[in-house]
Amino acid sequence: MKGTFSGFALLALCLASGFSQAGPSFRGWLTDEACARGRAAGDKYTGGNPDCARRCVAEGQRIVLALPQEKRLLVVANPELAKGNVGNYVEVDGAVDADTIRLRSVRMLEEGVAACAAPRDKK
Repeated sequence: MKGTFSGFALLALCLASGFSQAGPSFRGWLTDEACARGRAAGDKYTGGNPDCARRCVAEGQRIVLALPQEKRLLVVANPELAKGNVGNYVEVDGAVDADTIRLRSVRMLEEGVAACAAPRDKK
């Protein structure tokens, strides 16, 4: 059809104008939903015990991204991309829709450590 864009032409236009660039980046903790919701109820958006989080995910809990800055939890829509970093503090790129995030990339920033294993401050 003359005078209309083909699908290929529209895709090329979108790529040239930058629509293909990754969405915003977020920094937070990948953890299991049950523990994260419990911590969030106490206004804590942190990582918990990474071993416990991995076990809960293996037993069927959904993976969430706990965002301390935003005080928000996002359910990970594509958990296969996040499983290797459950329990860790990460930077992710992804698309957010309501309370869900579809990850494009995950980069570990800090390995999670259980609070009971963290060194105590000496006073």
